[in-house]
Order: sequence, then structure tokens, then C-alpha cells
Amino acid sequence: MTLRIGTSGIPRSSARPGTDHGIRRARELGLQCLEMAWVNGIKMGDEAADRIARAARENDLALTAHAPYYINLCGAADVVRRSLERLLTTGRLAARCGAESFCFHAGFYQALEPAEARRRVQRALRGLTARLRDEGIAIDVRPELTGKPSQLGSLEELLDWSAEVAGVRPCVDFSHQYARTGGRVNRYEDFMEMLDAIAGRLGPGSLQRLHVHVSGIEYGPLGERRHLPLRRSRFRYRELLRALRDRGISGWVVCESPEMEDDALHLLRVYRRLR
Repeated sequence: MTLRIGTSGIPRSSARPGTDHGIRRARELGLQCLEMAWVNGIKMGDEAADRIARAARENDLALTAHAPYYINLCGAADVVRRSLERLLTTGRLAARCGAESFCFHAGFYQALEPAEARRRVQRALRGLTARLRDEGIAIDVRPELTGKPSQLGSLEELLDWSAEVAGVRPCVDFSHQYARTGGRVNRYEDFMEMLDAIAGRLGPGSLQRLHVHVSGIEYGPLGERRHLPLRRSRFRYRELLRALRDRGISGWVVCESPEMEDDALHLLRVYRRLR
């Protein structure tokens, strides 16, 4: 497996709507992966998923998916139940499309003690992965590293859940880590330390199927505010790419910049020029 770089969502320059057309446009541009951004809900059936799978195979484009934002695995019982149904739908359709990985935001601490919130998420993840296994669906379930300290999804939490629940792996958003820490994690050495922490807890093989998010980002006292174009942010994406190269990372790098394919192609060019 190699490191594939692509967009979150279909390229803006796609002449026709629809993920299958976006896949073809991404390949025309020279991109290597595409994340199906279902953040506002999933509006497709099996027939559309089959078209997407066919387009991805024909164009050798790797797929991942992002589940809807409306997820909270440590909320009230009915909230957790609806969240799990959304995640199950995401996993089923993403796998049918040919995706190997899907990510999501696990939830908010709210009034819960952090340890209790983490336990609730872990319990929900066990149920989710068991349901997917029972249905014969093979896809990585990936809680995402989130951009605000009020959200569940620190690197340590992701590693704990991944170590404890079979089928769970982290989605590592390095830009979110930068925002979550008030800009402190932003050097080559910091990125290498994160990668070493992942390998140390989950084994070196975890770096060969890494699901990564990258974007320019603005942050404030409460963490992430908004995504920015890469070159309008102080996030040191070049140093991140060098760390990924030096650690021999394989997997998917999904560019979540508002500039979409322009910034994804910029990342690809920078990565290829590394020596």
C-alpha cells in the first residue's frame, strides 16, 4: 500500500454532480483518493453505491468516508441509539462503495466526567464493530482526532479505543491536533512524536493503513474555529509531509481545505518533491 492523497468531497471542478463523476474528475487531476463527505447526512441507495464502487475500481481511486456530524456516543440512550444507526448506515454504504475506512466525531464531554465519557464511547464502539462483523462488513471504524478540547477525540483517547476494541483505528487529523493544543503541536518533531505514539501503542503495522486529515486551520482559546486554505494558515503541513515520508507511512491523506483539489494537488506536489 502507498500513501494516497486526495480531497474531502468531490472536486469543485467536476462538471457533473455525483460521487461517481467526482471520482473520474479526481483521477483526471492526478489525485489518488477521495473521502465521501456525508457530514450532512447520507442521501444514496445501493444502486448509487454500486456506481461509485465501479467508478473507483475503473479509476484506481481509493475511497474513505466521513459519517454525519450528528453523532454523540456518550449522550442519552436515544441519542446514542440514533448515532449508532447513522454509523451503521455509513459503514454499510461506505463498504458497498468500496471504501476501506470511515471516520466520525465521537461526541462531547458535556457534564460527564471524562473517564465516564470515554467508557461510554468504548462501549458504543464495541457494539458498533460487533454489528458490522455480524453483517460481514469489513471496514475500519475510525473515531477522529478532534479540534476542540471540549470534544472527545484526543490522540490518547483514540489510541485507547483502538487498543481495546477490535476493528477500531484512529483517524489522525494533524491540523485538529494543532488547533486543539493552541498551536503547540506544529513541528516536524511533534509530528514524529505523534507517529511514534501510534506505532508504540498499536504496533508498526498501524502506520501502514493510516487515515489522515490535513487542512489549514484557524483556532482560538476554545480550539478549532474554521478550516482555511493551506497557505493562509500557520499549520506546517510541509513538515508533516516530511514526517509521513520519513516514517514510511502508507494510507490516505485527505485534504479538508476549502480550496479542495487545489490544495490536495499542492500537497501531492510537495510530497513528491521531498528528498
